[in-house]
Amino acid sequence: MGQLAATVLLILLVGVPLIQLFGTALEDGTGALRRTLGGSTGRAVFNTLWTSVAVTAIAVTAGTGAAFATERSSAPGRRWLRVALIAALLTAPLVSALGWARAYGRAGLADQVLGWHWDGLYGPAGIVVVGAVGAVPLAYLVVASGLASRAEPDLERAARASGATPWHVTRSVTLPLARPAIGAAAALVFVSAVNAFEIPAVLGIPAGFPLMTTRLYENLTLSADPAAFNAAVVLAAALVVLSLVVIAPVDASTGGARARRTGGTMGAVGRSRRAAWWLAAAWWVFLAVTTVLPLLALVLVALTRAVGLAPVPSNWTTNNFATALDGHTYAALSNSLLLSGTAATVAVLLGALTVAVARTRGGRALGTAVTLTFAVAGSALAVAVLLAYGRFLRDTLAIILVAYLAKFWALGHRPLAGAVDRLPDDLVRAGRASGARRFDVLRTIVAPLLRPALAGGWLLVFLFAVHELTISSLLYGPGDETLAVVILNRQEIGDVAVTSALSVLLTALIAVAAVLLLVVRRAAGRILDA
Repeated sequence: MGQLAATVLLILLVGVPLIQLFGTALEDGTGALRRTLGGSTGRAVFNTLWTSVAVTAIAVTAGTGAAFATERSSAPGRRWLRVALIAALLTAPLVSALGWARAYGRAGLADQVLGWHWDGLYGPAGIVVVGAVGAVPLAYLVVASGLASRAEPDLERAARASGATPWHVTRSVTLPLARPAIGAAAALVFVSAVNAFEIPAVLGIPAGFPLMTTRLYENLTLSADPAAFNAAVVLAAALVVLSLVVIAPVDASTGGARARRTGGTMGAVGRSRRAAWWLAAAWWVFLAVTTVLPLLALVLVALTRAVGLAPVPSNWTTNNFATALDGHTYAALSNSLLLSGTAATVAVLLGALTVAVARTRGGRALGTAVTLTFAVAGSALAVAVLLAYGRFLRDTLAIILVAYLAKFWALGHRPLAGAVDRLPDDLVRAGRASGARRFDVLRTIVAPLLRPALAGGWLLVFLFAVHELTISSLLYGPGDETLAVVILNRQEIGDVAVTSALSVLLTALIAVAAVLLLVVRRAAGRILDA
């Protein structure tokens, strides 16, 4: 019964919209496909592919280097470096793009202090660099986890004892073992770059440099031409195919793999202390330039009385925050909190249902389908949901919620699935052997152990949903704006100071949710390891 319910819900949330999407895209045969991808939109497809490849190459190379710095070197402060790299992942892409514009664009912080600005920030170079910087923490997490779970310290020690240099150990032993993780990181980063909307919207649209996601946005929201809508549908279908073609083989190859570690732990691969210091310093400088300074620039612009004034204390004011927090913003914030809280609650319930049927026939396939849905571009899901349910839910918060649930179901499922895998089977068997009914075992033993994972899953979905822009920017109606949509709209009309103030508020909200998530995850780890 549970599996049937989960399958029906997945079909309604994902299956029906995607079927409607592809049906609409192909209703005129391949003619619409050729017209869309062969015309000016073909340029957007080409731009998307080459910029995504460039982002992937840079981010995976840097992320792999960061993973080796924290997991395979004696760099000082490696623990804090790990925390800083993961914390950088929490910067919303919209905030990151705006921060770079305020820090390194014309009349930005660097221009005011050093007399230097980056002319290429708006355009393909800026999209690639800022996108790669945002993807480095993601690549780092995947590769670092791979280095930890596939460590073979005996092989590495044997190579060192045989006289191999640290470079030869890395090249001949460690890198081959890390190759699956590096490949998975490359696939995830590529799909994220293809699906990215916020950074191309801020840095690409003003420069007239289209990508698939921004062209879809322009066709769907800025044009009343039926041909533009048809082009948006075709682009959305193409994004779905491209995402699944790249990510499905990775999920299939890693889904059944178990982490393994033999022979204890592997410490630093013998590099000199001086080289380790330089390595650590280089990464701290990277984080300062790419994350800290852009955020600082946003804060200073938000505090400065007028654009163009020096960001010194004598010119500071809180008026920009007062202007930002008007009735419209409060309504948008309420919408964001309502949507995020509801999506988090329902997604965790859906995740629990998916975990409950995981051991049944077809349950594993259901979990795989839920995971793959997370890889589908938010813009494509938004168009699909609009086609399927727009006639009933258009211009309501409900249609945004449906798309959120389709996108974030996996985030409610994965923390619970990981916690269930670590549950002590002996306690469950003891409860059953003592005569307790299955429901009583679930209520008195399993539920208390899973409570931190439930809270962690809830916070994770909330964290992603509260700064989500792609879906909400395509589906919102009058009065249904979210906070991220308000920020984008303010940016498009050139309200620099108020946009910066709103970005700071959004970052603060994300930081609070992230701290709560960290506390809950630590509590979950202590309980399950006890």
